[in-house]
Amino acid sequence: MALLRNSLFLVVIASISAFAQFPDKFTNLQVLPKDIAKHDLEQTMRGFAFALGVRCNHCHVQQADKSMDFAADDKQTKKTARIMLQMVATINQTYISQVQGTGVRVECGTCHRGLTTPRPLQAVLMEKIDKDGMEAGVSLYNELRGRYYGSGQYDFSETSLNQLTEQLLAKDKNRDAVTVMELNFKANHPDSVWAYHMLAMAHQANGQLKEAITDYKNALEQHPDDTWAKSQVEELSKKLGK
Repeated sequence: MALLRNSLFLVVIASISAFAQFPDKFTNLQVLPKDIAKHDLEQTMRGFAFALGVRCNHCHVQQADKSMDFAADDKQTKKTARIMLQMVATINQTYISQVQGTGVRVECGTCHRGLTTPRPLQAVLMEKIDKDGMEAGVSLYNELRGRYYGSGQYDFSETSLNQLTEQLLAKDKNRDAVTVMELNFKANHPDSVWAYHMLAMAHQANGQLKEAITDYKNALEQHPDDTWAKSQVEELSKKLGK
């Protein structure tokens, strides 16, 4: 959390420095209103910076003397931002407007939540595991959790790791699936039927039937009406000759 607070502080300081350079008249506005007021443009740009966790020079050209060339179109990130703004406007005007009674309005922060590239935690971890192995995946999880926990950028609840386990089992990465679920129980202490089932299924996929039976029994302690767990305890016990 200290790292996150320091990062936000740096964004604020850098943003203040850049906004101090704002001209009174603007050129090369292609998506935002050409007659937008200076204060409104400053607030809009601050919103972008916080939504993506970046500074002004992420999209704008910062020159050698540290001054900003806001009008320049040199950076691809600025071109991408324009496309994203058009996309958001289309979603709000064409689609959200047809959904009555929600009061919902899509903004940059709706998806980004302080991340330049917003992706679900399970997708980020799966990519790392596929590329560098399970140990690297666990290391990345701990790094991200230490940096972002409680800030909303990633979902660190049991859900992300349950979904990752399902994906690993579908890829026959059974040992990795057990590792992820053990990590899930250590980090999140889940008590849902879903979590116990995923742990049991991961153990079962590795031929660890005793462990799977224990998992299902633990599920029944939390959820006595779990008929699936009951049937699995009976079935697996028969396989073990008990």
